[in-house]
Amino acid sequence: MEITTTTVLNRIRARLGFALPSERRGARGPSQGPRVDRQAGFTLLEIMIVLAIIAMLAGGVGVAVFKSFQKAKVSTAKLRVKAARDAVTQYMIETPSCPKSIEELVSGKFLDKNNAKDPWGVNLVIKCPGTNDTDGADISSPGPDKQDGTADDIKSWEL
Repeated sequence: MEITTTTVLNRIRARLGFALPSERRGARGPSQGPRVDRQAGFTLLEIMIVLAIIAMLAGGVGVAVFKSFQKAKVSTAKLRVKAARDAVTQYMIETPSCPKSIEELVSGKFLDKNNAKDPWGVNLVIKCPGTNDTDGADISSPGPDKQDGTADDIKSWEL
């Protein structure tokens, strides 16, 4: 028996379970139109599994993004406290007194209105002259919990 390329290909197809369209069971001829394959598509269970996997992935990404967003807010609050500290220094250079409030810095154009509040919408607290920074002012933000005097407060003398 002579082994040809066609013979080898036919044996490989037979082992792998592949068949030519004309070799398939129930194949139709050209005059009978295309065969409708009732096995096409996905079952409801397959779709539900895929949706569950997508939901788990989205949940994991959401948690990671939320943590990053909270860290970004803390970083922004630190930058705003530093900006207010610099504004107080500039105010004290130009006027020989301490500002009484954050609004005084804003009205004197020493501090931008957007930097007068922390990312949680609470006004920065100024104590001038400061007890921790005796040459300038103590500036703080109540932090994420919005309550002054807690561990998450952002303080100018700790930056």
